[in-house]
Amino acid sequence: MPRWAWYRRRMIPAFVLKIVLLAVALVVVVVFVRSLFARPSQAKARDARIRLPRYVAITAAALVGLGLFASVLGFGSGDMRDPVPFRIASVVLVAAGLVTLLVYRNWYVAPGVDAVAFRTVFGAERVIRYRDIVSHRTSGKGRRRMLVVKSSTGTTLRVNTSAYDMAPLLAVVEALTPRPR
Repeated sequence: MPRWAWYRRRMIPAFVLKIVLLAVALVVVVVFVRSLFARPSQAKARDARIRLPRYVAITAAALVGLGLFASVLGFGSGDMRDPVPFRIASVVLVAAGLVTLLVYRNWYVAPGVDAVAFRTVFGAERVIRYRDIVSHRTSGKGRRRMLVVKSSTGTTLRVNTSAYDMAPLLAVVEALTPRPR
């Protein structure tokens, strides 16, 4: 027997690996479904920040889960002819899931009475006071209306006004827009 064949004797049998993976998947599904029905604490104050929809977090979790599963297949299976595609796919899926999770965790917009506060994808918090708005532009395709607001300090906010309730900001932008005579 060759020297490198010692690992075949110590490998986990395939049915045990399948049972363990099934159990892990079942636990993940139970925790996920339970978190969907969890009620937030009533003691928490109402947060004025508008965040991304929950399906972004679900997509991120699915990407990370698929990436981890592909990594088990790519890095753990010695019987594959060419495990390199699974390894590459697992790294790409985990990286895409983590970036999507980072976006979900960081981004928010909070329109207020005199300013709009927001945090970028990378976590930088910015504020645009309504009196400092220098230019604004709206564009739309179908049901999607994008508003781009620029302040005198150079801070720019791009937000989908059809998806997020930006009523205070839209009222200020309409007041700034000259009316045709």
